[in-house]
Amino acid sequence: MVCTYCSSQTRVTNSRLQKQANQVWRRRQCTKCTNNFTTHEVTELSSTIVVQHSAHRLVPFSRDLLFISIYESCKHRASTVPDSTALTQTIISRLRKHITSGTLERDTIISTAIKTLSYFDETAASLYKAYHPRTRN
Repeated sequence: MVCTYCSSQTRVTNSRLQKQANQVWRRRQCTKCTNNFTTHEVTELSSTIVVQHSAHRLVPFSRDLLFISIYESCKHRASTVPDSTALTQTIISRLRKHITSGTLERDTIISTAIKTLSYFDETAASLYKAYHPRTRN
């Protein structure tokens, strides 16, 4: 990785696994200007997971689409953005155990999101259900 300040090479001075977010936190130092900065290494979900919408339709997983749907369901809350961000990360963490061979079913995403939202805010869960009908129950 190159320095964000001078574009020289950097070295890792500290590294920690963040289990809940499934990412690696790293503290880096530039070998030239000695400035420090932090990076977060995460899996690129859109290139590793596909969502099965129907028997013949597969689309790349999009964290942003999930976030937008959660955000729309939580608009009635005063803290919409931080709540939606945390809920999206929680849902993605819960979905990991359902991924088989890089594929995730649409209904699994919907049911996981509804269950997570129900624990957090029943109104948000109801709004999410209204706009995301499941094909199976």
